[in-house]
Amino acid sequence: MKPLIRRCSKCVLPETTPQIAFNKNGVCNYCRTYRKFNCRGEDALLKILNTHRDPNKKYECIVNISGGRDSAFALLKIRKDYGMKVLAVNYKNPFTEMQAIKNIKNMTKALGVDIIRFKHKSQIHESCFKNNLMAWFKNPSAAMVPMMCIGCKIIWKYILDIAKRYDISLIINGGNPYEYTSFKKDLLNISRDADLRSTYLKNINGLVRESLKNASYLIPRYVPTLVKGYLFANQYSIGSQLYGSKIERLDLFHFLEWNETEIIARISKELGWDYPRELKSTWRFDCKIGHLKDYMYTKTLGLTEKDDFYAKMVREDLMSRNEAIRRLAVENQLHLDIIEDTLNQAGLPTKSILI
Repeated sequence: MKPLIRRCSKCVLPETTPQIAFNKNGVCNYCRTYRKFNCRGEDALLKILNTHRDPNKKYECIVNISGGRDSAFALLKIRKDYGMKVLAVNYKNPFTEMQAIKNIKNMTKALGVDIIRFKHKSQIHESCFKNNLMAWFKNPSAAMVPMMCIGCKIIWKYILDIAKRYDISLIINGGNPYEYTSFKKDLLNISRDADLRSTYLKNINGLVRESLKNASYLIPRYVPTLVKGYLFANQYSIGSQLYGSKIERLDLFHFLEWNETEIIARISKELGWDYPRELKSTWRFDCKIGHLKDYMYTKTLGLTEKDDFYAKMVREDLMSRNEAIRRLAVENQLHLDIIEDTLNQAGLPTKSILI
């Protein structure tokens, strides 16, 4: 019988969380230093949207979609509720879950929006993933788990290219501030409460420092992709800011309150959105690599990103602690069949890798 894991008495973070410490009441330091997120509000959002409305343009904005719940809701809100002329953009991630692909087709059809789906010109995503995964298993490091996503970290250059091609000056994401995993920052010696804008260079420095500990990450043929990944890792990165200096970028849920019940209800009813029921979770199912990352974090830290996400939900009074614990007991189950399928897709021998 496995020993019970001690969790924070206020949120749900386990005792295996990096740099965690409990006070005499069992409350963790993550809770004690946590600052609640303040949305900018719908009025601020509408003010931005209105500056980009143009009767002479075919498209007034881009909405990035993955097939997941938050980007689906972003597309619904921006097109249906606010009446913007939208071009949907999707990266054809080779590890996309089939249901996510169906969702993309359903939502763009339901809303009557055009979509551009793009992919890398070569199999650089698959080959980089394979190399980084093999490097990770040579020296497992929780800090380097995000390297499994390097293929998606280089897509912002493509998205900005599309915006420039169609003379679009606004890009909208379904970014959820509660999903920025706090313990990842602790692993790189960065303040867990600092935002993406202020910690971008520190993140890069931390990842470079960790990469230098394992030369297998630095195979010459993959270095250009790593550099591009550091430059265009997200909408706040230095490459995105410089290359897209005239293009405004925003995350919907930095303006609107994130409401899981409303999101799931609306996208299910109005867009025909769904998720694989066997996963028992609607969160981040769209990329199969997410299950592998759960495995890697579980093996190195004894937790997953969901622990951090639901801990924030509890602190924000968006979920009870009991509900979070109940969900984690179900949703933190590892889906080894999907993990094995992902490894096989990358041409990796499952039995010799999984530990």
